[in-house]
Amino acid sequence: MFGLGSTVEEISKQILILHEDAILVFDHSMRVVFANHAAESIFGYTQKQIVDLPLNAFIPDRFHMQHGVFVDEFAHSDSRVKHMGERTRKIIGKRSDASEFYATVTIMRPPVSGKPCYVAIVRDQKISTDSDRELLRIAATDPLTGVMNKDEFAAIAEKEALRSKRYSRPFSVAIIHIDALEKINEEHGYNVGDRALQWIAKICSNTLRNVDILARWSGPTFAVLFPETPLDGAEVITRRLVKLAAEGGFKHQEMDIKSTISIGVVGYDDRKTLLEEAMQNATTALAVVIKNGGNDVHIFDHGAA
Repeated sequence: MFGLGSTVEEISKQILILHEDAILVFDHSMRVVFANHAAESIFGYTQKQIVDLPLNAFIPDRFHMQHGVFVDEFAHSDSRVKHMGERTRKIIGKRSDASEFYATVTIMRPPVSGKPCYVAIVRDQKISTDSDRELLRIAATDPLTGVMNKDEFAAIAEKEALRSKRYSRPFSVAIIHIDALEKINEEHGYNVGDRALQWIAKICSNTLRNVDILARWSGPTFAVLFPETPLDGAEVITRRLVKLAAEGGFKHQEMDIKSTISIGVVGYDDRKTLLEEAMQNATTALAVVIKNGGNDVHIFDHGAA
């Protein structure tokens, strides 16, 4: 075709190898079976190191669940190509040294025989300054407590709700309220109130499982997503949190600062089409606890709603 005896297959292979964007081919288990030279350069691995790495090796830990749900959704869609730039949030990649970078990503599901495979084309958008890195950090976290922020939580929870509905898998959500936060702010100042928020965030982070998602929801409240967890399992964990908060506290100028917490919990009901409704139900359950004096857990009753 080119007068040089080249074949389409040979040319295609050279395009893959020499392309300036990273090209990763994953097998059905989402492990690398091919990476071009640009992928080695962008992600900082040698050819020997990069082959057989899982997808999560190229994604910051805090986004693993979100990406897992996204890939699962794509795998079961009719689309063969997805430009991830269409999403509302920036895509963030991770190099071998754990440094992060903005990326534009196109993923494809070629029509091949046998088990499916996936192709990811990744372009490094470069992070060149400390301010860029700070933007990465605040994009997904609450700066005061260091836990996930509300927007990021909502994005992950929406995906989990879709997965729950598709596969009839359980999950639960909870809203946690710091009972004495307003009083602490009034008597000791907002800086001490901020420490109370950080204290509760630490209790939750140390007690929740690795798969659970904790986020700052608003003001004195946090939200928790319990994937693959029925209501009774979420109740056990949240009652443990209530007990730990009631027994704990922190020091401020030789004074013991204490606060109980109240928690409303709801099992996601896949008859509901909106996650927002589930979160509102958890808030309704929380209001019952607060009305009764706090320091307890209340489970939302779908039958009574």
